[in-house]
Amino acid sequence: MKKIVFYFLLLTSFVSKAQINVSFYADPDELKQLKTRPLLVEIIEEDEDVLKKLDKPKKAEELADYKKFIVDFNRDFKVYAQKYWTFTNQMEFKTSTEIKALQKAKNKSYAILRLVQLNDKGYWGVKTNQNVPAIAFTRIESNIIKTDSKIYLPSRNLNNDKSLSEADYKYALTILQANVDWIITNDKVLNFDKYAEKMAKENVSRLKGKTLLVEDNMLAKGRTKEAAIKNYGGDLKFVPESELNDALVNKSKNTAVVYTAPYGIVKSNAPFVSFSTIVYFKIIVDCETNEILWLYMPGAMNWGANMSNQLTEGEFKVMADLKII
Repeated sequence: MKKIVFYFLLLTSFVSKAQINVSFYADPDELKQLKTRPLLVEIIEEDEDVLKKLDKPKKAEELADYKKFIVDFNRDFKVYAQKYWTFTNQMEFKTSTEIKALQKAKNKSYAILRLVQLNDKGYWGVKTNQNVPAIAFTRIESNIIKTDSKIYLPSRNLNNDKSLSEADYKYALTILQANVDWIITNDKVLNFDKYAEKMAKENVSRLKGKTLLVEDNMLAKGRTKEAAIKNYGGDLKFVPESELNDALVNKSKNTAVVYTAPYGIVKSNAPFVSFSTIVYFKIIVDCETNEILWLYMPGAMNWGANMSNQLTEGEFKVMADLKII
């Protein structure tokens, strides 16, 4: 996957958004009812069509990545869905085939927690994929493209490890539930991007005085850790991914972590220029409360907040110091 930095978004006159569906398709009452349903956690399966497409010598690595991702995801999703999903204790695990059979039988009694792609170009876990992975919480009768609620999954490609960590699942599952609860309480639908923007504005003052942990390989080329720390002006530490994971899982006090997650795909629409690449946002989460403290979501797409005008000079500089892929 190509390395990119947010400066790429200065090319907005040359790009257009791909069809990424970010909307929530349930109203507050429907989400309230959804919480009361027994939950099916979907176990994804290998797709025979994908296996055939990748069953070629030159695609051997992609095939191995695809198979490994499915094994790793199913193993971890079972564990962390049980640990971090609190809406119900009525939880079952069913394969995609079993869920399709229930849908075909017009069963409308379940909620589903599932992995979805917000763009269908590419395959799970393959380096060259062009999709935005998300966890969806939705009614079994809902269209898989028009899910009731969703949250983008963090990227682990920064360290070339396609398997998500426990902290990644905690972040996604906990914040998705908080987003749904906010909608029910306030009787107003806010898609994740707008919800995250609102929480960041309300909570940003809580970031002051906390130690901010950043993955130690997130520096942009040509930047130094020393310069990034100076630009930030606070307690900024570059740590291994394992330390970031431990801090969030163990609810470290007075500590926050930076996450990177994909939220869209931009494509060229200029003559003689052809490219397609994934766009990422950065989000800071409180380790103790799992609350969103800060958000930077580039405004080149039609959705999402552009909070760059709210950054201090130091904050803007440190965002330039940190790369995304």
